[in-house]
Amino acid sequence: MDKTSGLFSRLPEEIPQSDAERAFEMLSGFGREKELTKQDKAKADTMKELALAEITKKYDFYEKLFAAVFAERRAITEGFFRIIDQGIREKNNDLVLAGLSSLSNMVASSPLTNLGSLNTEK
Repeated sequence: MDKTSGLFSRLPEEIPQSDAERAFEMLSGFGREKELTKQDKAKADTMKELALAEITKKYDFYEKLFAAVFAERRAITEGFFRIIDQGIREKNNDLVLAGLSSLSNMVASSPLTNLGSLNTEK
């Protein structure tokens, strides 16, 4: 404290000693803040990696889910068109109407309706 008391005596009168003491405390803690910043950066990097892994996991899950759901819907749609084509070939209006009605009902419903309720965590 001998060094700092000598500095305080040389301060201009308009700078209060308490402000100077706070400034010296801040400056003396500067090196420690740098180390804390390294620790904080390491924590932030770890949190970023964890978040990225979680996002990738969810992306992979939804990509596979969508592929499966839309592949199933495509197969069903193709089946309804086969029924409609068969009805046209056989001149069976009831079969055509049944195929069109079923196709219309399926297209009107969205496979994404309950998407918000999905959770990849168990």
